[in-house]
This record gives sequence, C-alpha cells and structure tokens, in this order.
Amino acid sequence: MDWEGKKVLVTGGAGFIGSHIIQKLVALKADVTALDVIRKTSTINLDEFKDNIGIVDIDISKKEDFDSLKTDYEHIFHLGAIGQPRVCQDNPELAFRINVMGTLNVLNFAQKNSNLKKLVFSSSTLLYGNPKYLPIDENHPIDISTNVYCLTKKIGEELCEQYSKIRNVPTVYLRLSNMFGPKQASDYIIPTIIIQAIKSKKIEVWNGEFIRDFTYIADTVFAFLKAAESEFIGGPINITSGSKIKVGDIGMQIAVHSGAEYTSLNKQLSSPMLIHCDNQKAKKFLEWSPETPFEEGLKLTYKWYSNNMDRFS
Repeated sequence: MDWEGKKVLVTGGAGFIGSHIIQKLVALKADVTALDVIRKTSTINLDEFKDNIGIVDIDISKKEDFDSLKTDYEHIFHLGAIGQPRVCQDNPELAFRINVMGTLNVLNFAQKNSNLKKLVFSSSTLLYGNPKYLPIDENHPIDISTNVYCLTKKIGEELCEQYSKIRNVPTVYLRLSNMFGPKQASDYIIPTIIIQAIKSKKIEVWNGEFIRDFTYIADTVFAFLKAAESEFIGGPINITSGSKIKVGDIGMQIAVHSGAEYTSLNKQLSSPMLIHCDNQKAKKFLEWSPETPFEEGLKLTYKWYSNNMDRFS
C-alpha cells in the first residue's frame, strides 16, 4: 500500500512502539499525528522527526479531550496504555481509566471518522498465562486472573470486537510477545541487561534458564502496517518471532559485546519458565513474517543504548 499522504493517528505516539511506527510512517511520507499526554510524557522519542508530524496533547481517558481533533483519519494505531503489568497491579484504577476507558474513547472517536480504513489495537500474549501447550497459538485458553494488566487488555479486545460488529468500526487486535529494540524503557529485560553491562561491566540475571521469544521492533512495526493494510478484521493475531532464546544466552551475548562479566543468580521465578508463541496466523492473514535475526537486532539495540546512555544516567 502507498502510505504517502494518508492521514494516520497514533495514540501513545511518544512511547516505544508508537514512536517507531511514526518513524516508519514518516519515511513512507504519511501525514501523521502523534497523540500522547505530552504535559506528562517526554517526547524525546519523537525528536528526530518531530518537525514532520503533528503532536497533540490528549489524555485518552478524557472523552472531552477528543473534541478538538479532526475526524479525517484513515488509519488509527492505538498503543496508548499503561504497558507495565506491575504499574497496573499497583494502580488498578489508573489502569482501568487509561487502558479501558481510554480504549473506549478511542473507539468512539474512530467511529466518527467516515474515511477510516482500519484501527489496529495493541494487546499482549501475556493473556495466555501459564502455557497449557507449546507453541501457544490463538486458540490457547486465556487467563485474565493473572493480573490487572491482562484484564484491561482483554476488555480492550472485546471492545474492538463489539465496535467492529455492531458499530462498523474496522478493527484488528494484535497480541504482542516480548518486543525489544532502541528506545525501549529501561525496566524491560534486554535494556536492563545492556545498561548493567555498560554502566558497571557486570551483568546479573535472576535466572538464565528463563526462556521467551523476542521480536525486534522493526518487525513489530512491519506487523502493525501489514495489519492496517490487510483485509483482515478481528483477532487475536500473535505477533511473535516464533523462536526461543534463554535470558542467559542474551546475557552472554551482551557480555561479549561489552566486555562485562555475566552471572545468573539462579533464583526461582513466579512466572512461567518457558513461553513460546506461534505466528502462523499472522503469516496467513497478514502476510507477515519476522525478518530480523535476533543476534542482528541485539547488536543494533546495544549500539543504540551505547550511544544514548545520557538518557539513563
């Protein structure tokens, strides 16, 4: 699809995934508006291309904030949310206000856009909870009792279904696995390890046998664009690398890059030791496949953090 001149709204645009989607859309010459709570959120992730986009200060949990927005968007990428499960668990009222009421407000706004081709909603593979089988496909049972974050994301999915079927708002919702890449917040696994390595030349992971599938951010962005371009309506669709890697192997690769000393503390973890998701549905319906080998993505990520450590002083 030719994105040139297409009017696109990205909620949570100043965040990790949102800013990368915007960067790609700017390169494709789309007419992009980033929506975020600018009064409370740093826009540093947008600095490289902020002169080429619109930036709007809106709290998605406040319906009246949308009154000032034009209703001529062709695509909406909805990433605005409290994305850290621990923050949601500690602040359930805030999580419901942003993740649930915010999504409802975005869907109501989307309905007013008569030219809307697609709204793409960001959900999570964390909804599956403890695996009953591997790899986890979209038919796997979900467990929203795991934490407040999962509950809010499942409600978001159901709202997308309702607005798609009853109010003719074309939506697709993606369940994202572990994403990584430049600009990710420092409290996620890979940034934590990299920052340890650069700052102290020592890497400590709680348990090196912990296994996840990690998807590089460029592949994630590609999935969002393919979802917007596709004829597919509904969901869920897993967006995942489809491969497995031990956290210990990540730690050792970063140790090689940095010259740091690697140690696993071998602690018992409350979360599942192995989560591995299937991406065949994304390949079939979105014609999407991850293209970045993990090692290449890790090198690019390490290089970015090495050049931007002033953000994490």
